[in-house]
Amino acid sequence: MGARQAQGAPADSLVQVTVSRGMNGYLLVAEMGAGASAPEPILIAVANPEGSAGPPSAAPRLERKIVWRQSRPILDFARADADPTHTLWYLLEPNRIEVYEFASGTQILHDSQTLGSAFESRDPRGRIAVTDATHITSYFAGMQCAGSWDPVFSIPCAPIPGQQWPMGGVNWLFESPRNYFSGNMTFTKSLQRRFPAFYSAASPPPATGGLSRSVWIVAATDGGAQLFSGTSEPDLTLAGWGSDIATFAPACGLEWLVLATGTGDWTQPDRLQLYEIRGQRALATGQPMQVPGPVLTLWPANDGKSARVVVRNLETGDYEASIVSVACSN
Repeated sequence: MGARQAQGAPADSLVQVTVSRGMNGYLLVAEMGAGASAPEPILIAVANPEGSAGPPSAAPRLERKIVWRQSRPILDFARADADPTHTLWYLLEPNRIEVYEFASGTQILHDSQTLGSAFESRDPRGRIAVTDATHITSYFAGMQCAGSWDPVFSIPCAPIPGQQWPMGGVNWLFESPRNYFSGNMTFTKSLQRRFPAFYSAASPPPATGGLSRSVWIVAATDGGAQLFSGTSEPDLTLAGWGSDIATFAPACGLEWLVLATGTGDWTQPDRLQLYEIRGQRALATGQPMQVPGPVLTLWPANDGKSARVVVRNLETGDYEASIVSVACSN
C-alpha cells in the first residue's frame, strides 16, 4: 500500500475513506474537506490476498437514466404502461399531482390535480404506489390520496390511517409534521418493532438466500446508519452513509445490496454508492456515482432491480427524475 501527503492541510482536517471492492481487489478513496478548494481525492488500489485464481466475477456498476426534468419540485414519480403503446407518467409535487399520457411517444393528455394536506412542511416528502396503470396511491403531508380513471382522472384524499405508510409487507409510522419516520414498524399479524427514528430503511429482499428478514438497516435522523439483527441494540454502525437508502435485488453474484446516498447537504453535489451486506459487514462495491446535486428522493422499485431517484441539479436548478439500476461488467 502507498500514500502521499497533501501539502498545506491543517492537522485537524477531516478525511473520509471509502473502501470499494472491485474485480481484482480493493480501491481506497480518501477525500479531505469539501468545496471547490478541497484537494483532489486520493485513490489507492490494493490487491485482494484472498482472491482465487480463475476468471474475475462480474462487477456491479450503477447506471442512471434521467426520465424527466422540470423547474418545479418533484417528491416522487411513477411510470405505468397501460398497453404496449400507451404510457402514463405520474409526478407528485408539493400539494398536487401531474399526469401525462403518451401514445407511441407523443403526449396526448396532461392533467393536474390539487391534493389535500394535513400540514405544511419546509422539507415535504411523498411517495407514489402503483397498483396498475390506472390506479395509484400517493402518500404526502399526512394524507393518502387514491387516484383512478373512471373515465377521467380523480384523486380524492383522506388522512392516512394511523399515519402508517405501507412499504411492501411492512408499515412505517410517519412522524407528522416532520419529514421522517418515528422508528415504529408494524409487520404482519400486528407484530411491531422499535428502531431509532429514521429517514429510510432497508431489509434483505425475499430472494436473498440464508438471510433473515428480521435484519434491518435504518438511516437514523442523528446521522449515519445502523444495522439491527433482531435485538434493540445495533450490531453495526455505518459511517459515511446519508439519509436515503434502498435495497436492491441480488445481482452480479452478490446477495444483499443496499444503495445509499452520501452525507452532503442541500448545497452540495451528492453521490450514490452500492454496498454489499455480508454478515455484519458493509462492503462498498463498484465505483460511487457522482450526481450534480443533492438527492432529494430515493425509493426502491417494486421488483427491487432499480430505484427512483430525484436530484436537484445545482447548475440548472432543475429537478431531475431518474431511474438508477445495477449493471454487471467483467
